[in-house]
Amino acid sequence: MSKKTSARTRREQLAGQEAAGPSTPGGGWHALRETIESIVIAFVLAFLFRTFEAEAFVIPTGSMSPSLQGQHKDVCCSECGYRFLTTASSEGEDRDRLIARLNSGQIGFGERQNLQYSIAGLEVVTGMCPMCRQTMALRTDLPDHPPEYLNLKGIEQETSYPGDRILVNKYCYLTKDPDRWDVVVFKFPGNGEMNYIKRMIGLPGEELQIYQGDVFMRALDSGAEFRIQRKPPEKQLAMFQTVHDTDYESATLYNAGWPLRWASTTPDSWQVAAEVVDRNVRQQYKVESGEGDSVAWLRYHHLLPSSYDWTVARKFAETGNYGGTSKEQWLDEARPQLIRDFNAYNARMLRREISHNGWTMPDYRYGMHWVSDLAVQCEVEIDKTQGELLLDLVEAGKHFTCRIDLSTGQARLAIDGLDDYQPTAESALQGAGSHTLLFANVDDQLLLWIDDELVEFGDTAYDPESLYGDRSEMIPRTSEDDPGDLEPVGIGARGASLTVNRLQVLRDIYYVATSWRDAHNQSDYEPLNQATQAVDGTHLPALRSVKQLFTDPAAWPRFAKRQHREFEVNDDQFFVMGDNSPESLDCRLWLNNPSSSGIPGGPYLDRRLLTGKAVCVFWPHSWGSIPGLQKLPGFPNFGDMRLVR
Repeated sequence: MSKKTSARTRREQLAGQEAAGPSTPGGGWHALRETIESIVIAFVLAFLFRTFEAEAFVIPTGSMSPSLQGQHKDVCCSECGYRFLTTASSEGEDRDRLIARLNSGQIGFGERQNLQYSIAGLEVVTGMCPMCRQTMALRTDLPDHPPEYLNLKGIEQETSYPGDRILVNKYCYLTKDPDRWDVVVFKFPGNGEMNYIKRMIGLPGEELQIYQGDVFMRALDSGAEFRIQRKPPEKQLAMFQTVHDTDYESATLYNAGWPLRWASTTPDSWQVAAEVVDRNVRQQYKVESGEGDSVAWLRYHHLLPSSYDWTVARKFAETGNYGGTSKEQWLDEARPQLIRDFNAYNARMLRREISHNGWTMPDYRYGMHWVSDLAVQCEVEIDKTQGELLLDLVEAGKHFTCRIDLSTGQARLAIDGLDDYQPTAESALQGAGSHTLLFANVDDQLLLWIDDELVEFGDTAYDPESLYGDRSEMIPRTSEDDPGDLEPVGIGARGASLTVNRLQVLRDIYYVATSWRDAHNQSDYEPLNQATQAVDGTHLPALRSVKQLFTDPAAWPRFAKRQHREFEVNDDQFFVMGDNSPESLDCRLWLNNPSSSGIPGGPYLDRRLLTGKAVCVFWPHSWGSIPGLQKLPGFPNFGDMRLVR
């Protein structure tokens, strides 16, 4: 998702385009009649197509991010060059209504001042890059006294773009029900004129359970065990979110001494070549292990720089010193964390938030939940037809591994503690050459793609209870012998000669277990600022900060008490949720007992409100106007046109 620096100089999209009326062709009355008939037929066909087959919609909010975008800012990180999106829904319809009122001329001086203050307060002032985690200014007119961690050089006024324009098939659900995981458009139960878009999660006659970020189901009133609902591979690919990409390592942090996130954990094995090129650190990892040697491991550490770390790194870049501390003291606080459900789309700060709370972003926007369903993607150059390549993912202290024999191409899956789990398949990874690999542990199953093709192992599902005894025991673990979930991703080589040029860590969507009864709570946990008891009765003190939950193993027993929520889906009802789970107003939060009009009647979607299935993004926002052609709309953003998965 890179974007060239030159794109930052794009002009804003023009507000509209002058329409040219149809001219009357020559040929007298006969020609004129044919023209009129053609126009009428075209209009009727367009009306029928719109009414019965397809219709265009604009995504208003970011509840489906990253799959679909509402009004947003499209940003290129000034430190690492990564392209990311930040919600700007506060600068949408609500702000427009305030501006229209302000411009009406029918208000007094006091109301005018209040409106101006309210309008300014809705402006998105900062966003956060998901790769290097710098807080980036998105406006030139910042509030007074910006903090040291904010880079004030080269600030640009970032455009607020409208949401994706999607095409919706209005016919497909007339003859069949939606499939689970479809992206659907419907009329909001509290307002029949408002279109919503969410992902289909529950179908008629089901009882759903949301637990540990996943979706479980059983037949309604059956009393059977809940079974996890697995996403099809093509859906899973669309729903992955990038946690880290070695192509976007910040040179500012690296030059100050901040460690790279990938490191060899086996002495004298992997050779790490890191070179600063412009604002990034170009990385290459190479290994040559002898035949019969033990596995040489390269592992990922989730090291996230804080605002303080950015302050120190920028001080070093400017002065060559660490601003009153030493390098050793600075890095002593750099500790790996568990991977959270952070979404850069949500990590914004509004002008009114800064005026009320200062420059501190609320904790929940950093992510409040440990995400254990992970994937690793890498670009590998194999030098010799020998040895093994290993891909390893850790969940709750257990290792989930894929071993690929480079001489035969045979791939074999394995799980710690499950000796009889040994799915095998023939793969294209045979002999010397370059390949792209993607290995995932999601929804209690292992998946492998090689060069964008899914490797067919057959059934690769596993039973967590046979591993952990009970699903509640799936909590992060670490020890002196095995860092476990603090090194959750690894690349290994045994008797192989290969080079890795790019590594990416991905995560699955985490569905927050919440309902209208506890909508005020931003997490699955008991309040972190209160003491509690572990499942075994051990006293757990209150936490000093949210960050402590993800860095301190002594706090991890709290994960065993994650809450679950159940929802019933009756006949002619459906259950929908947004991909941006922490900021999605969906069935989880619709009231069971409405107290006033405009509120849905319960945590379900009536069949009669279903409009259709989202097919494609046919017009994402454009890149400014076309040079020299000021009457035309912006240049089409072809790269973001896509099918909706």
